[in-house]
Amino acid sequence: MSNDGGGTDDARDRLVGGRYRLIERIGSGGTGTVWRAHDDLAQREVAIRQPRLPGGPDDEGHRRAAHRLHREARAAARVDHPAAVTIHDVVVEAEQRDERPGPIGPDELDAAEALDGLPWIVMELVPGESLREALRRGPVDVRETARIGLAVLGALRAAHSVGIVHRDVKPAHVLLGPHERVVVTDFGIAHVQGEGFLTAGGESAADSLEFVAPERVSGRIAGPASDLWSLGALLYTAVEGSSPFLRATPDATLAAILAAEPPEPTRAGPLGPLIARLLVPDPEQRPAAEEVAKDLEAAAGPAPTPTPAQVPTPASAERSQPAEPLRTPDAPVPAAVPAGQPDPVPAAVPSAQLDPVPAPAPSGPPASTPVPAAQDSPPPAPRQSLLRPGPLALLSALLAGGIGAVTQLAEPSSAESAGQTADVADAWVPHPEPGMAAVLHLPPHYRPLGRTGSATEQPRTALYGDERTGTVQVRLRSWDSAPATPMDEARKAHGTQGETRYTRTTVQGREAALADTTYLRGETPRRVMRLIARTGGDRMYELRVDMPRGTPEEAEGTSVFEGARARLGSAPGS
Repeated sequence: MSNDGGGTDDARDRLVGGRYRLIERIGSGGTGTVWRAHDDLAQREVAIRQPRLPGGPDDEGHRRAAHRLHREARAAARVDHPAAVTIHDVVVEAEQRDERPGPIGPDELDAAEALDGLPWIVMELVPGESLREALRRGPVDVRETARIGLAVLGALRAAHSVGIVHRDVKPAHVLLGPHERVVVTDFGIAHVQGEGFLTAGGESAADSLEFVAPERVSGRIAGPASDLWSLGALLYTAVEGSSPFLRATPDATLAAILAAEPPEPTRAGPLGPLIARLLVPDPEQRPAAEEVAKDLEAAAGPAPTPTPAQVPTPASAERSQPAEPLRTPDAPVPAAVPAGQPDPVPAAVPSAQLDPVPAPAPSGPPASTPVPAAQDSPPPAPRQSLLRPGPLALLSALLAGGIGAVTQLAEPSSAESAGQTADVADAWVPHPEPGMAAVLHLPPHYRPLGRTGSATEQPRTALYGDERTGTVQVRLRSWDSAPATPMDEARKAHGTQGETRYTRTTVQGREAALADTTYLRGETPRRVMRLIARTGGDRMYELRVDMPRGTPEEAEGTSVFEGARARLGSAPGS
């Protein structure tokens, strides 16, 4: 059998380490395959993770990755907590069957690193299902979500206490076993602080990017606070039934993590404020693990018993009937009807997906609570906003057209979108472009680089750059009269040879086009994302963002483009 970690079915009955007989494949991912196996020595069933590594056994990179996996196995064995999966053994399998050494324990891994082989991690087999599988049946109620979160937090705190950051907390790695047991698995790709990047074959979270903390997306070091952010995303997903950051493409998902405002949860109850604090972009602003534990314990506890004053009489219940029927806490929340979506976008998503529409709140008070007189009603308690403070919120660029009054071209994401836009815009720096009848709002670290064009020399162009690195540039162009259709304009060469994907779309019912180009500048790969849209009065705009390809700056550039596209505007009548 090849040692590529493919986990093909012909590996059944293979004897690993002289004692573990593979029975069936129970899971597969970017880092390898998990098997159900029988331990012939201990006469029990176990789970074994077969690693997947890049390249062949003779490649230096392949051998280095195997050694890193040895260290990961040692790290995983150090996590001691009831909610952390137990590591029974680590077996080094040589590339050739007849060279295979026997099983070794986690404490012997230093000697094993000199061996030519791959570490197969033998773990306890937890019967049951993952949280991801459970969520396919629908959201989890608040108390159960808090109970699961409390167990996950306990395992993470145990890992953090020995210097380990999990880095891949997601529903697929949370197992729900018998007797209400919760188990966090896959510490095998954990990052050990001080040992560098340990994931063999690179990151394998392509199917779960929505749980990756923003500091990791932007290329910064992940710490315990990164796991807490992922826990917040997991809690949100569990209680709401959907992720707040998942988009149609990986690029758009990363952009949403960096800049998009998650919709306020409608089913989270007492978990709502905690989720909001966990999902703040700045790791320093997230709550400490001790505070998170207290909030989860409170939410997971039994519901308070109503006092006699809170128990409604038949008369008071009759008086308190709302004008419209109410949803019970466990009833499904009706999904908001989305606006018409444009054609699929290769490297972006429709603007309606950038800020999902939260379900409307009930219009009346609970049926068990008497309605006080209007003059006695206290002002409503302020809701904890999920608006993202701090510099990371400024990664999105807003093109809010018009001087003074503005007509937004992208559909608002919710009934509160206008207020949210105003709140966020206060933190951005407006750059009026009177000749274009537009205002370009950018983060504070963007500066104007130059302007060209006039009423007689079109298009008008305004260029801005990121003064920190100079690698991301934003360009706005406008024509008083459209020179061509948006698609024809998009297909015009942008000055550099490259590969371009074109997509027809619409903005406010008017034709528009998207172009996503990859090209080489010298030996450096670059990426250009463009939106060309025609507005009323035959005016045309082009929004363009240039960025380096395959770098953290690409994620920022993508978020700038997504934010600008989501809020593209023009002056009334234009």
